Amino acid sequence: MMQQMTKTGSLNNPLPQSSVVEQIIKRLTDALISRELQPGQKIPTEMELCESLQVGRNSVREAIKILVSMGVLEIRRSEGTFVCKGFSSPMLDPLIYGLILEGGGTEKLIELRWIFEKGIIQTVIEKISNDDIAVIKTQFQMFKKTVESTNDANVILKADITFHTAFESILDNPLADKISIVINRLTYPTRILAIREFLQRGEKDRLIKLHQNLAELVEKRDSSMISAVMEDHYQYWRHIVS
Repeated sequence: MMQQMTKTGSLNNPLPQSSVVEQIIKRLTDALISRELQPGQKIPTEMELCESLQVGRNSVREAIKILVSMGVLEIRRSEGTFVCKGFSSPMLDPLIYGLILEGGGTEKLIELRWIFEKGIIQTVIEKISNDDIAVIKTQFQMFKKTVESTNDANVILKADITFHTAFESILDNPLADKISIVINRLTYPTRILAIREFLQRGEKDRLIKLHQNLAELVEKRDSSMISAVMEDHYQYWRHIVS
């Protein structure tokens, strides 16, 4: 049964006439943020939204269509329109395109990943258990084995992403997981180039050592060395885009 919303809620005030579809999307988003609408909940009908927001039915339909395509809402035939219960990959696409169109040049993306990963490592050092350390060691050995056994940059980068994901999993924070997916998507092309440079220079041992240093950093819980270890880790990547 649909939860009753108060008259002061986001979905019960008339909209300004400009950019009606965008305004409807914003109101629905505000309702999600404020938990006026919750995952799995049925949203008001088209007619109810038309009446409460004082907008036309076509505008409501278009707004709902956009949110469905983004993975925020789902239409169940004969039941109505519901808020999706969890994450789906289409939710990330608008953010990815937005960052690209915002002028997210590679140097800015490096800075974004630096800020994000530095925070991840700092938090991991504060939270890591002996069991977590064992997982990091295992992931490092898998990365090492992959680097030693192939010259395929794509395979090595996937192993690299898996290695870094092991740190994020220690946080058990689904929001960080989603941000990581976005950053990996955006940085993949230039990180491939960096790995190819390692391979062309015959520096597989150095690539392995950089990842070993990161694993040892969290094992020793030495937050004072985060910046230095990360600077080495990012060296070729920075060089590629400079």
